[in-house]
Amino acid sequence: MMQKEAVMIKLTEQQQRAVRNGEAIRVPVPEIGEDVVLLRATQYESMRESLEDQREQQAVLRYSMKMAGKLAQESPY
Repeated sequence: MMQKEAVMIKLTEQQQRAVRNGEAIRVPVPEIGEDVVLLRATQYESMRESLEDQREQQAVLRYSMKMAGKLAQESPY
């Protein structure tokens, strides 16, 4: 099995300042042929939690709509 070589990303001073100031930055990584977006771990966790909350809310909404539809079909009024 071929061992993968670690990729070290060197940030410019401007990029370092941007990340310190809470900005996400796009960095090209030629070794993988793609850009990556870097941001502070605390920001990532906050965004991830927010997305999970949105998914849960959407699931509750879908279930509620489904149940409302069933009740509407069962109702004689």
